[in-house]
Amino acid sequence: MNKWLRRTLKTVGGIAGGMVVLLGGGALLLNTESVQNKLLKRATELLRTELNTHVEIDSISVNLFTQKVRLFGIDVEDQQQRKMLAVGKLAVDLNLSKLMTTNQVIIEEAEIDGVKALLLKSSKEEPANYQFLIDAFKKDSTMKKDVDKAERKKLNLDVNDVRLRHIDVKYNDMTFQLEEAGYEDSWIGTRKINVEDLQATFTRETKKGPVGNTVSVHHLQMEGESLEEEIALTLDGLRYQTDNHQPRKNANKPKRGFFDLGHLDVTTNMKWTVQLIGKDSLKADLMECQAKDSITGINLTDLRFSMEANKQTAYISHLTVQQTNTVLTIPEATIQLPNKKEGRSLSYSANNITGKALLKDISRTFAPVLKNFNIPLNLSLNLSGTDETMAFRNIKVSTNDQKLQLSASGGITNLKDKYRLAVRFHVNQMTAKSGVKEKIISQFAVKKFMMKQLHNLGNISYTGDFAVLWKKEEFKGSLQTAGGPINFQFALDENTKYVDGSVSTNSFQLGRVMDMKDIGEIVCQADFRFDISKPRTAKMRKEKGGKLPIGHISAKVDDSSYKKIHVRNLSVDMKSDGAVATGDISRRGKHVDLFCSFSFTNTDEMQKMKIISPSVKLHKLSDEDRQKKEQQKLEKQQQKNVDGEKKGFFKRLFSKKKKTETT
Repeated sequence: MNKWLRRTLKTVGGIAGGMVVLLGGGALLLNTESVQNKLLKRATELLRTELNTHVEIDSISVNLFTQKVRLFGIDVEDQQQRKMLAVGKLAVDLNLSKLMTTNQVIIEEAEIDGVKALLLKSSKEEPANYQFLIDAFKKDSTMKKDVDKAERKKLNLDVNDVRLRHIDVKYNDMTFQLEEAGYEDSWIGTRKINVEDLQATFTRETKKGPVGNTVSVHHLQMEGESLEEEIALTLDGLRYQTDNHQPRKNANKPKRGFFDLGHLDVTTNMKWTVQLIGKDSLKADLMECQAKDSITGINLTDLRFSMEANKQTAYISHLTVQQTNTVLTIPEATIQLPNKKEGRSLSYSANNITGKALLKDISRTFAPVLKNFNIPLNLSLNLSGTDETMAFRNIKVSTNDQKLQLSASGGITNLKDKYRLAVRFHVNQMTAKSGVKEKIISQFAVKKFMMKQLHNLGNISYTGDFAVLWKKEEFKGSLQTAGGPINFQFALDENTKYVDGSVSTNSFQLGRVMDMKDIGEIVCQADFRFDISKPRTAKMRKEKGGKLPIGHISAKVDDSSYKKIHVRNLSVDMKSDGAVATGDISRRGKHVDLFCSFSFTNTDEMQKMKIISPSVKLHKLSDEDRQKKEQQKLEKQQQKNVDGEKKGFFKRLFSKKKKTETT
């Protein structure tokens, strides 16, 4: 090697060595605690001046060799001298090796521990207490315009690992608490987010007052390369609680369900796969979901579906909803998403809904009376609606043995106003074969009346309507039975606690149904009223006992037969106090009135009815009847005179004509 080359290498080596010594010395100097504390003090003073508020940082640790930065004890006050932000520890591990060549900063690991924040914004008009921070760190827009975009170098920031621990944030009346969360970008390109024990509490104002809400997640995990590919989302222990600090709306009402939006405690576990197809399009599959409300009794053992959605519409397919003994499937459904700015309201439709159900699955939530209803029902229907209405079409319900079959249609209106809410259905056809109707009624834990007579009706066919209104239920229709046809209408008034209605028939085998052989077919119409007030009926039963309904029936029998004797125009009036039913039967004639009274104590033993005081009453004509009879007699005589005059006239006419012909 020649001298020139050796001299050149020594010179370059010396320069390089000198640079290493200078850089190393600077790094060692910066790594010393005294220099770092001086820099920290200067930086804190600059922040206080810039933000015009109190800023405090307890200590700092910078290691240029390992490229680690640590800040401890960060405190920032807002401009009203309230402690706005406190951070126990802020740690960042950097990788600056690519900064000079690729303009890229890599954060290998970041950790934030022990955050407490107080964020306030009293109204839309008032600025938030943290607004000054946002304003201070905004870049001057005029400076941006002066920078040549072509000359600017884009700084890329990559984060490989982030950890958040012990986060406590209060925003007005809302609080957020996080035990731990992490983000990890692995070397194979998979990104993962984990959240442990996240909780948020807030108050929602309603017409009836404030409702406290708590949302918490025990564990959340998201994993995938990007939303454009596919993200796997798992939620364990997602819990939603509400408390309006008032008694449950149906408290002390054993016949009412437990459902109350002011008292919920729902715990859910679910698994999703999510994919962002475009800027405004989303594809998601709910692979698994269980949800249980410990208060209302809602218990979804499985919920799953596929969804594709954009800003306007969501398309649902392969939807399955399963409870303990109930499962519903919806092949396809469409939901129009609401948007006030675009004038678009919520609407939805789903066809070919099918399922199997046990009504006891919804008993605690909506109807405790169904708690023993164990008859499996098959159903199918089409559904559509808006935020105000629901429409049900082509409803089909049947039992497994087909002894019960029903087809109907109907809907619900005024969903947002309980006082105007109306549920109306029309039963196109219902058939209940002998045995199934008794089996259905036996599912209910209620007092059962006239079960023997119900059995005697045989197969029943029904067509009619029913409506559920504010504190009132209305029913009407026609029954075809083995005993004959029956038309009826009645209403249950929840305000007065009475059932009022009427029935009529043009041909009914009353004796056959009531096991009273001497009574044959009847034609009649009747009005009735029964007491359904639990306090009133309980008081009466305590006084008199008995197993009969408590009420009154008034009937008009146009035609009937008793021991093969036809009897018409009977009036029947009957009252029952729960222990004994008593009644009067009367038939008024022109000269003879027939009377009798009766009583019975058991509807299943009507043949033991007691007939009391049968009597016959002869009576003279009333003044009104006498005048009517005299008027009829006079009209009859006048008609007879007219007929006589006509007869004499024609007799004389024919006699005169005969004499003329003879001449």
